[in-house]
Amino acid sequence: MLAPPEDPPTMADIAEEFAHAQLGNVSRTRRLCWLVELMSRAPDRSFPKAAGDDGDLEGIYRFLHSRHVTYDAMLQSHYIQTADRMAGASRVLVLHDTTDGAYGGQRKGLGRLAGSLPGFLAHVSLAVAGDGTLRPLGALNVYCWARTNEPKSKKSKNGRKLSGADYAKREDKESERWMEAVRLCRERADAHQLVLHIADREGDNFVFLATMSVAGDRFVVRLAHNRAVGAEVVAGEQDLLRDVLEVAPVRAVRQVTLSRRLGNAAPGSQATHQPREQREVTLEIRATTVALQRPRYVDASLPRYLPVHVVYVTEVNAPADVEPVEWMLVTSEPIDTVEEILQVVDDYRARWLIEEFFKALKTGCALEKRQLESIEALTNALALFVPIAWQLLLLRNLSRSEPDAPATTVLTPTQIEVLTHFVPKAKLPEHPTVREVLFAVARLGGHIKNNGDPGWLVLGRGLIDLLQMERAWLAALDVAQRRRSDGTKLDQS
Repeated sequence: MLAPPEDPPTMADIAEEFAHAQLGNVSRTRRLCWLVELMSRAPDRSFPKAAGDDGDLEGIYRFLHSRHVTYDAMLQSHYIQTADRMAGASRVLVLHDTTDGAYGGQRKGLGRLAGSLPGFLAHVSLAVAGDGTLRPLGALNVYCWARTNEPKSKKSKNGRKLSGADYAKREDKESERWMEAVRLCRERADAHQLVLHIADREGDNFVFLATMSVAGDRFVVRLAHNRAVGAEVVAGEQDLLRDVLEVAPVRAVRQVTLSRRLGNAAPGSQATHQPREQREVTLEIRATTVALQRPRYVDASLPRYLPVHVVYVTEVNAPADVEPVEWMLVTSEPIDTVEEILQVVDDYRARWLIEEFFKALKTGCALEKRQLESIEALTNALALFVPIAWQLLLLRNLSRSEPDAPATTVLTPTQIEVLTHFVPKAKLPEHPTVREVLFAVARLGGHIKNNGDPGWLVLGRGLIDLLQMERAWLAALDVAQRRRSDGTKLDQS
């Protein structure tokens, strides 16, 4: 059971995430804090509905379209808050992945996506606690861009597929964002020693893996390519990785539940992220050490052989109509014991949380329904919703990961007192649990208990109401205290 933290991370005022934003003048920062608090009350509402009147709506649009405001400047304050939360965690996973925002109509600066609609892409690095709770800690980096140039052919002039060497000569490759994201996360984490970077198959890039290894970064990356491994580590002639893994001994067998997954076409294709239904699977897990061979076209300054540990996960007796599980996980982490091997598998499986984060942005915050006219305004809106999506994800995590923990794990004593007073129908006991107080928070947001566990939106709405009640409660206590100190009688009317 978790020990109650001194300052519960969940119930902080969402506006505090932007309190230190440097936007050129204090009024813009105040406008940003007002805007995020306004939208967090009902993040799925349109800007006109959230604003309530024409003056506030004009203020929202003026801010998001301002040439003095950028998504990166907005998010710097949130990155600082995320790093502070990371410092309080014993172990941190940083999940890296890319999503897209697709929009209809003519929007300035948008580019082509895999589908037919124009849009932009966002590469996100999301920090979560690596202690088994998978508690979301916030975003540590966001990078946005649009493919506005002409599509680059993957074939040479003679119609043949480009060689790796020709592709390596291209400038401004999108794959470079992975290395830059890890570098920025390293800087912002303030040399936190227990940060582990997690990436799916899009992160399978020798330069990326070698750069992290040389810098001393820790990682688990799922490979997409059956890479050549050097004979210096593997006995005999050069082999391909899968050949080596298939003859490695089975170190563990595990039963797991694969969650349901919708197809995801961005930034690649449906072939990369096929939809699937939830099912129980049996996994065989192998592990070994190899040396990945540097491709001929890669800069010779990188190691010729890259020693890594590889954990190979395969599904046993998969149904005939589904694609069986096969994960080749290359990692910096030790694999000497079964526990260490299973930890690598669990660390990789945690990456589904970033897909939930993207869902919170797109569904919970209705990012793709925003009627804004340019990529600058749309990415500013993305930045506005990043901490809101984090908090939505965090609230749900807390309601499910430690439901029987003391309520003081997630709420302060004052907040529990406020809930007890203003939500009497919740019938909170003297020492409530996390689940009990979060159901009370959800009741504030309009949740009906018979409808099952509360979702993101009602928890978020209830949280905002609770924070407003708490501020009023504390203000009233302060007034009463000062009057008692002054000897002034309270108004009894």
